Amino acid sequence: MFKGSFSSEPCIEGAQRVPKRGRRLLGFVIGVGLLVGAGVYLLRDPEQFKGFVNNIGHAPLWATVVVLVGPMVNWLCVGLCLHALVRRHGVVGRREMLSLVGSAWLLNHLPMRPGLVGRVGYHAKVNNIRVRDSIEASVWSMVHAAIANGIALAIVLLLPSDTTVLMLIVYLLIPLAVFGLLAAGAFTKSSSAGYLLLGLVFRNADVLVWMVRYAGAFAMLGITISPVQIVLITAASQIAQVIPFTGGGLGFREWGVGLAAGMTHTGAAISMRTAIGADVINRIAETVTVIPLGLICSALVARRVRRWNDERVGNEGSAEDESACHAENQDEPGEPGE
Repeated sequence: MFKGSFSSEPCIEGAQRVPKRGRRLLGFVIGVGLLVGAGVYLLRDPEQFKGFVNNIGHAPLWATVVVLVGPMVNWLCVGLCLHALVRRHGVVGRREMLSLVGSAWLLNHLPMRPGLVGRVGYHAKVNNIRVRDSIEASVWSMVHAAIANGIALAIVLLLPSDTTVLMLIVYLLIPLAVFGLLAAGAFTKSSSAGYLLLGLVFRNADVLVWMVRYAGAFAMLGITISPVQIVLITAASQIAQVIPFTGGGLGFREWGVGLAAGMTHTGAAISMRTAIGADVINRIAETVTVIPLGLICSALVARRVRRWNDERVGNEGSAEDESACHAENQDEPGEPGE
């Protein structure tokens, strides 16, 4: 009655997939719980919370601008980094990649982080880029982030203790320029190596923007943090965002930043509550940005997929018409010599 034979492999794969999904869902619930816990922790000290609100109301203009604009700049840096890394394996438009990253950014805040899976599937379907190549690009992006944080830590440990955050940023622009020159030179010999180094340039810029954002968030609370503090806090934030359970390290990042702030012994003493408050400020700015941006990008991606489907249907129709015409021509008697 049925053609072919049944295999137990799909059942085994499905059985393995269910526990994995369960773990991810549990991780998402834990992340949301940690985020709610961070909010409750901030409200447990009404006097300090009122002080936070008062400081935010009188925050420096530069700090407010940096906190509000920073998430958009991070989106551009990450999108351009992934564009460079994926270009090693296929053709993807720059605006196309930015739309994908913006859409994935929003979707990754949902359980199971569907944004990453959707982007990889899109590349396989529309751009003819293998799944493993898309995953390789994401892995390289994380490696680049680790390199950028390692360079920042090495530089800050070599600087004098009285170095300001502004001077730290100036020093961190040096490796950024060096990688840019190396990328330009690499393109003359190998496009793959050039794109790999170009991705490192944009990832370094992304980490640098995160440092500026944290400096702005703490400034909004009336705290001037030291270069060592900002590097450690940014590194903790980056590590938390790699956790696969939630998008953007939801919940995990807030407490990670709080713990990292307590580990530093230079600059102003920062309590865990203050550090969590600074990260919550950044989280609010991200949420205000990601919702409209993610919706717009998702609409652009959906339109691109519809256009791709229409083109594919049109191409298949043309191929069928050509085959039919060819068959008819073969049935007709030919002229002598044809």
